[in-house]
Formats: sequence, C-alpha cells, structure tokens
Amino acid sequence: MIHVLYLDDEEHNLTAFRAAFRRDFNVYVTTSASEAERLIQEHPIEVIISDQKMPDVSGVEFLELMMKNHPDPVRMLLTGHADIDAVIDAINKGRIYKYISKPWNEAELRRLVEEASDIYRARKRNKAVSENYGRNLQAIRAALVDLRSECEAHSGLDGAEKARWSDTLSRMIGWIENPESDFHEGT
Repeated sequence: MIHVLYLDDEEHNLTAFRAAFRRDFNVYVTTSASEAERLIQEHPIEVIISDQKMPDVSGVEFLELMMKNHPDPVRMLLTGHADIDAVIDAINKGRIYKYISKPWNEAELRRLVEEASDIYRARKRNKAVSENYGRNLQAIRAALVDLRSECEAHSGLDGAEKARWSDTLSRMIGWIENPESDFHEGT
C-alpha cells in the first residue's frame, strides 16, 4: 500500500482525508509540522501532501524543509487559496509534483497520489540500479587491472602482444574511470 502523509492545521480536513483514503493508502495525518517530520522518519512515506495556509509554517516552507531533510517522497501542495506566489515558491523551493485546490476531487486526488507513488518507486528503482551499476563497474575495473597485470607478466606473449593487450585493457579501465571519454580501438 502507498504510504501518504497529509499535514493540515484543520482537523476536519484530516478526518475527511483519512475517511476517504484509508482503504486505499496507509494514511498518516497531523496538524503539526514537527509531528509530520517524525512520521516521515518513522514510516516509509512515499507522498507528502501539505496545506499551504497554516499558522506556524506555510506548506511551501514545510515542503522546502522536507526537500532538504527527506528528498525522496513526492511532494504536493493543497490549498483553498489561489496564490500564484505560493505556487511559484512551491515549485521552485519545495519542488512539488502537483498543486491541488480545495475542496479536492476524491477520484482525482487518488489518481494523483497513485501517480506520485509511481514516481517515488521509479526513482527508488533507478537509484538502486545506478548504485548497483557503479559497484559492478568498479568490480569490472578491478578485474581488468588484475588481468592487465597478468597479461604483462605472462611469459607466453611476445612484447607486441603484451603491449596490444595492455593498451586495450588500459583503455577499458580508463573508460570506466571516465565514462565520458571515447573508447575506441587503437590504430
């Protein structure tokens, strides 16, 4: 199930959100920004929804703080006020995925939370694949360095063959160390 956090200073909005989505998502609600951060630390929150107009901290300020401390969850701003400056700040500072107007359309909000979760999960997968790819490249680099050393020490290869193999292996190692460089056959 998708883990969603909703921060709003109006308790009745939290109650309505929980009632509407508790069967579809793992719903966490709070009126406090500090409690919201605690929930994010304790639960695998994928989507954060914040109201914009709150007494202690604006939604933009909260989402900006979450961006710094918890960059992975996808962020959405919910407000009953059409404030273009808030929208611009939310996009630029809080890097929100969507700006949603109150009162929300339940079906539309459900769809947006599902899309946001898909984005969250895709980012997590891409990050894991990238990290694994980096580890694999370093292991391949180490194997190539060992192979180059064995090639240079091999008594069955003449000097020209050793040089050719050593050059090819060195270019492979160089490409792994600097993937933006060209890897091409020597002349």
